[in-house]
Amino acid sequence: MLDPLRAGHVALFDSKFHYFCNAGACRSAYLAPWGGETTDAHEAAVSLAPPRSVPDVTNEHLGAAVENAFSPIVPEADLPSPLRLDDSRALVEKIDRGQLVDPPPRIETEPRDVGGLLLLLSVAAGTLAVLLGITGETRLVLFARIVLAGVGASVLVARAATIPRDPVDPNPIPILAGPTLSVAVAVWALISAPAFIAAEAASLAGAIATITATTTWLLEMARRSVDEERTWVEHALTLSGRRILADGQEETDAQGFCAGERVRVDEGEDVPVDLMIQEGEAEVLPWLRSSSPVRRRAGDTVVAGAHVVSGRLLGICTWSGPDRSFARVLLDPRRRADALASVARASRSLVERWAAVTALGAAGLTFAISRSPLDAAMTAVAVMAGLSTTLIGALGSTQIARGILLAQRRGITYKSADAWERASRASVAVFCARGTLLLGEPEVAEVEVKGPNLNADELLALASGAARSDSSPVALAILRAANHRGIKPGPVRNPTVYPGLGVNAITSAGEEVCIGSRAHMLNQRIGIAATEWRIGELSALGRSVLLVAVGGRLVGLIGLQDGIRPGARASVQHLLDSNIEPVLMSADAQDTCDAIARSLDIEHVRAEIPNVDRAEEVRRLSDAGEAVAVIGHAAADDVALGAAGISIALGAAGSASREYDVALASDDLRDAALALALARRSRIDARVSFAMAALPPVLGVGVVALGVLPAAFVPIAALLGGVVGVLHSRQIGRVTQL
Repeated sequence: MLDPLRAGHVALFDSKFHYFCNAGACRSAYLAPWGGETTDAHEAAVSLAPPRSVPDVTNEHLGAAVENAFSPIVPEADLPSPLRLDDSRALVEKIDRGQLVDPPPRIETEPRDVGGLLLLLSVAAGTLAVLLGITGETRLVLFARIVLAGVGASVLVARAATIPRDPVDPNPIPILAGPTLSVAVAVWALISAPAFIAAEAASLAGAIATITATTTWLLEMARRSVDEERTWVEHALTLSGRRILADGQEETDAQGFCAGERVRVDEGEDVPVDLMIQEGEAEVLPWLRSSSPVRRRAGDTVVAGAHVVSGRLLGICTWSGPDRSFARVLLDPRRRADALASVARASRSLVERWAAVTALGAAGLTFAISRSPLDAAMTAVAVMAGLSTTLIGALGSTQIARGILLAQRRGITYKSADAWERASRASVAVFCARGTLLLGEPEVAEVEVKGPNLNADELLALASGAARSDSSPVALAILRAANHRGIKPGPVRNPTVYPGLGVNAITSAGEEVCIGSRAHMLNQRIGIAATEWRIGELSALGRSVLLVAVGGRLVGLIGLQDGIRPGARASVQHLLDSNIEPVLMSADAQDTCDAIARSLDIEHVRAEIPNVDRAEEVRRLSDAGEAVAVIGHAAADDVALGAAGISIALGAAGSASREYDVALASDDLRDAALALALARRSRIDARVSFAMAALPPVLGVGVVALGVLPAAFVPIAALLGGVVGVLHSRQIGRVTQL
């Protein structure tokens, strides 16, 4: 499996395109399990010799190895050797995102079935209390049924007192109020009401105990995979490390790191804390469950849980304990996003507050119709039990936790629950083109002279002399081109850099030289009308045009070509699939941006916006009512990231700064789009699960309060809604691709 944008070769098998990292070894490895080619990369090279005759295909030939259509040739000695499979593991990254669907390694722990046994006992007692109703309505039978219902309610109370409460679970008091109060109402009916009413009250008490226990068990089943992966992440982050003390001594197996302490990580070890590298260079699996190693060196950051494949790192601890990137919104009970998200808080609010208010309102309506206090009490406990279930209060949180875990499998970290919430509501995603959609490494493609007194080499020397004072990617590209051609930069003095626009300087002859974009020339009042047609031609090819003027007159232009970043098209598609509008923002000319946007299916373009003005442009998008996310690099795009409603920084996970709402451990643009898509999808799934679990009992409240159906219909409707919500949750868990 290979990303088509990174593939070096393509072949057609079985009427389908297949992408390979090279023409030989990669293709042979794919065909080998089917008895296909076994030739190496050199034997896969072909010539223009006429094809050999192909024999008739018979049954005995169907299992034969695939033969080359042309005779192989021996490559010439001066040809470059073909790419090997193990040259770059990043080339063979799966495009099906296996990290998003594969279960985590299981941790062998002691079985904790006490809670399950208590739930089973409660279900058995409640069910028996209901089934005994077929034996008659004698006082003894009614008393036995109420006792069984009381046993079921007591077991639920005992379980709540002994089993630790998860931070996303609602308060157990309103959940236990339904079973316990229903037993009290049944005792009341046994003492003061006719036998048939007491029998109905006993059946209601048994049904509520059974349904409360069943919905609790359903919730545990629905979030078992999420809890297992959360436990695995917590276990994987329980790491010791090597602390470097102030006197230079080393403390091995150290725990409890603090920010600012020096940490050393050797080959084969895991990084225990978020780390800013000071010394060393290493191949690192950059986050938990990462499959492609990357090189990290001084100045880079790594997150806790990263594995050093080779090399050694010495760095400064930036975050430790629950503040680590992977622990903050997933493991810290005070900051867990699945507990603090608006959907989770609304779910708990319904269970803890509005269920009681609704129960009192329904009881009042029932009393106004029937004038029976006992009927009103039965309605109240039924409504309370139907709306106060753990499924309604916590099922939506399960979807949020699943989305965060999926994001962390790709090295995506959220700063806080509020940051996740805002990311889930993003409607516009702005790409700072240079370095995100584009590689950020432009190369000089054309050097054209427009004046009679210069040649191409002199023009490039003049431009490189002025570019020495600038550190932008465009200036570095000019310097590389001059160095490659053996051209010495021309002598200039008094350079003045205009960020994002160009450079002005004075030549050795005393003339002012101006090098920069079209907008820079217009700002300097330099006429460019004679070259507008050529600028348009180059821009239409997606090239950036740099103009050179001497003494106020245009003398030449330089065309630069920057490649499309691998994964750029896929990231745009992720956004479009999530109904998020991609926006291209660049300092390049309008025609250049339009050409890049057409190749990526981006319709919204903001061209000729220098870096210093991008904050204002982002604010304009926000003022139009959009929730704006900006995708860029931490250093180069800080101006735009600082003005964004949702800032997404590539390769910034683990850094000391917490200014970014979303920080990635990778530099993959697809992961930036996934950060928004996963948050949006998880919020929608959470709302759907909450609605599926809560809507049936809410509808049942009305018909029960009006006396259309018996009171037991509300908890039964809650059980049916919970089953549907759990099935929806499990179906989402089976999704194999985004």
